[in-house]
Parts: sequence; structure tokens; C-alpha cells
Amino acid sequence: MIPLLESEGEIYVMLTRRSSEMRSHPGQVSFPGGKQDSNDENSLQTALRETHEEIGLPAENVDVIGTLDQILSLHYYLVTPYVGLIPSDFVPVPNTDEIESVFKVPLAFFMKSENHWSEEKKTFASPVLVHHFEYQGYDIWGLTAKLIFRLLEVGLGYVPDFPVHHPDSPTWMARTLEYSGEELGFESELFSHSE
Repeated sequence: MIPLLESEGEIYVMLTRRSSEMRSHPGQVSFPGGKQDSNDENSLQTALRETHEEIGLPAENVDVIGTLDQILSLHYYLVTPYVGLIPSDFVPVPNTDEIESVFKVPLAFFMKSENHWSEEKKTFASPVLVHHFEYQGYDIWGLTAKLIFRLLEVGLGYVPDFPVHHPDSPTWMARTLEYSGEELGFESELFSHSE
């Protein structure tokens, strides 16, 4: 789930830092979410359940406004990102077994190139650019940074003034299509929501 909230006329995205005790991706910044349980009817139910479990946000307090393209992580997880508006006065209650901290970042922060850096990583298939944003001691990088780029592109039409994809590598969407063997699109009402 990509939780968005409005505060004093600015849109923020809410992120988590995973517990350093977690087996997978310990200490990394991510959006709330996780693997589908057998009881989940669909991926949206998974996203809402995991968000509630991780940060204490009840499903009824999330106004789901769209989905982004499915995206394939470098670890070959196919991720379905949902975008939801949450109350501006929501106070997170992190599940300390999984989440070390919860914080919010203004979306505008990610649109300033001076807040960004990238590194080249070799994968077995091709080289990739791994993007990083440093915010108040948090390293927002990897898949989380990719999802933020996609959110900004779909929601605001923002395209950064630096390369997002490695020139010798397929785009994230092409890589996902190649893996899944099906066409993936997106449905979105981002930022057109009115109350």
C-alpha cells in the first residue's frame, strides 16, 4: 500500500523502516505490505490487511484511489502497488515485531534531484540503476524508490531530469512483462479525488 495524506496543503507519502530483526530486508525502508495469505481474497485485501498489521491503519480508513503497474522486484517478487488516501491525523501504531519506525515524506522531496543519487548494480541478467533518496537519516531506495518514481509519473506527470533506467537494461515495465508474459497496465484516479 502506498499511503498518501494531505497536511497543510502538501501531499505526503507514509513509509516504514523494517525491523532489523526481520529475516528479509532487515532495516530497509518500504511501504506497508507483504505476501498474500490463503485467506486473502485478492491482492487489495492483502495490501489492506498488511497495512493494518504493520502500522495499525484500519482498512475502513483507507480510500483506495488507484493501482500502479505491477512491478517485478530484483528478487522476482511481483508487486501490485495500491495507492490510498489516509486521514491526515492518523497516528501510526507500528507492529514492533516487523516495523521499527513509521515516517512521512513530502512528495515534493522526491522531485528535487539534489536529494537523489544512484548506483549501478550487476544482476545475472543485466546491469540496473539502484536509486536512493536520503531523508532525515532514512535511505529510501530500491523497489521503494521505483514505486515513488512511478507514482510521481502517473499521478503528477513528473519525469526526473536524471536517468531512471540503465541504458543497457530493459525498463522495469519491460522486465515485468517479460517475466509475467502478459500485458500489464494501470488504473488510476490519482490526485483527482474530491471529498
